[in-house]
Amino acid sequence: MQPRQQLLDIWRAQVAYSWRIPEDGGKRKAWHWGGRNQSDAVGDAQQLLCLLYPAQELVELRYADPDATSDAVLQALSGLGDAVEIPIRIMRLVKDYMERHVDDEGVPVYSGGSSMHRVDRSQKASPEQRAVDVTEGFALAIPLCLTSLTFLADFQPTVDRMGRADLIKELEHVQQAIHRRLLGAITGLLRSFAVATFDADDEFGRQLIALINVDGQPDRKIVRRFREASEEIIATLRTITVGSGGTAGVEAPTKLFEIGWSWSVVEKAPDIPDVSDTSTQRAGRALDAPYQYFTVVALEAIQTLFSPRVMRRNLLTEEEQRLAQNLQVRMDVTRAYWAMVASFGGGSKWPLEDVPWRTTDGLEYDYYTLLVCAVATDTFGASRGGDDDLIRLGNVLIELANRGRITRRALAGDRAVETHFPGVKSLLTGIEKLDGPSMVWNMVDFAPLLLKRLYHAASLLVTIEARAELLEVADLVWDHLARRRIRDGAAARLWDQPQQVYAELPNWFEDPSWHFTIRVVEAMVLAAQFATSEPARSRSLEDLAHELLVEAEHVYDQELLRGSGHAGPALAQEIRSVGLTISHAKEVVDERPGTAFALGVKALIDLDRLIAAGRDAETGV
Repeated sequence: MQPRQQLLDIWRAQVAYSWRIPEDGGKRKAWHWGGRNQSDAVGDAQQLLCLLYPAQELVELRYADPDATSDAVLQALSGLGDAVEIPIRIMRLVKDYMERHVDDEGVPVYSGGSSMHRVDRSQKASPEQRAVDVTEGFALAIPLCLTSLTFLADFQPTVDRMGRADLIKELEHVQQAIHRRLLGAITGLLRSFAVATFDADDEFGRQLIALINVDGQPDRKIVRRFREASEEIIATLRTITVGSGGTAGVEAPTKLFEIGWSWSVVEKAPDIPDVSDTSTQRAGRALDAPYQYFTVVALEAIQTLFSPRVMRRNLLTEEEQRLAQNLQVRMDVTRAYWAMVASFGGGSKWPLEDVPWRTTDGLEYDYYTLLVCAVATDTFGASRGGDDDLIRLGNVLIELANRGRITRRALAGDRAVETHFPGVKSLLTGIEKLDGPSMVWNMVDFAPLLLKRLYHAASLLVTIEARAELLEVADLVWDHLARRRIRDGAAARLWDQPQQVYAELPNWFEDPSWHFTIRVVEAMVLAAQFATSEPARSRSLEDLAHELLVEAEHVYDQELLRGSGHAGPALAQEIRSVGLTISHAKEVVDERPGTAFALGVKALIDLDRLIAAGRDAETGV
């Protein structure tokens, strides 16, 4: 796969597409915002993150310090200039984004206008609908702001050395704009959190019971078990007092509920008090109920607020840190809830394993199963410990690769192809109140999201065989994605051209989908990080390596006792070399048992040769 090389190729292709002569007749190159969709806050954030995100996650791809930028990075970004011009231009791209996506009063907006599609194409969407803030806009703003702040912090020493007052002032201005957008994104996510309650005998309750009742028990018993399993979750919901959410009636003993993030700020969401800038807290429009897709993007964004890089660099202000703690509570309780539902009952079959996942509004898609996997993975890997749950989740991911016609050939008229294009549609309930038609959000990122989940699960696994199986499927998913890369034209080497895999699709695209491309970039970053991590350890091999080193050390001590260490210079040097080999093997046996085993075998072979040589010398043979 060569993820670092793939990321460099994406950069090269992105610069070739985006940094170009304007179509309005300008003579100097400028950045072209947008791609397959028109420019908006969501799409432009995805486009910019393709440049920023890999550089902040992978040290070898950084370009903020001109003296430390590698030749490979300079070559990939050469369209933007030399080692000094590249960070200046990227700083101005960040500035352009921050100034571009504001309302008439200069307040940051988080809209995804071109990503929302009309249910009735004969009706025209109102400007208010196109401008409404969406949860994905809030979520994307967080990694965008954090990667931008990291980049600017790394670039600032160079600016200071240059002594250019205009650049110093420009950098400070951009940092202020970033923090304003970041604060608005955090408060937006606090006001988009949703807790939906329903009775066991209404439609939503019956759907949830049918989902989790995998062993055919009476509904009354399922409700009781659900309430028992939710005790800690309900207790945590009681602590949510800032923004939307809270208990919302879940404490009633007969109630069932779901938690997560809605598609936008929920209707009647309270304002966040004691915030220095309240201008981004617009009126809520969304249905007060969780959407699985927006829950996943919100959780991934919140997790970045607590990444080691952010904590180590102290990127957040005190106000941002205080509000982020409220988001962390929501993140933890949401993960716990969906892990509980996904594995409800803990028996021989989980609801998650009954593919496809069925939502409480009666929809069934493999894509929803993948989203639940995304929410539950960390809980299975950390809170519950061991590999058993992760192995079961990994088996679901492998099945999804098959059912999604990624590792298997699609049949004629196969419904699974719709998952890739036009994608799974999610109705944005509430947006129709803004004097316009009903609208949907299309989710087309099944394949790159599956690749991300495979690498995430593999990174948490200890069992070598299970990890290897997931990595093998990940290679197949990457082969699938590579075939979907646009081959010709201005957008060559970017994504997505699904017709190259699914010939029956009628659509052919000339421009890139930044929504799809950023998902591939995220998967490549995970793959690169995985490649630099410690290899999985086999417990049986570790035990065997320890036993082998015990024997090697014992034989070595015998040779020392026989006086080999005080023999001639050549023999003494050989016996010392064996001792060093054994010492090194003992140092690495816990982290790399396979290496320790190989070193132990070498030490035993060398010792056996020395013993045989000593016997020959004694007998004169």
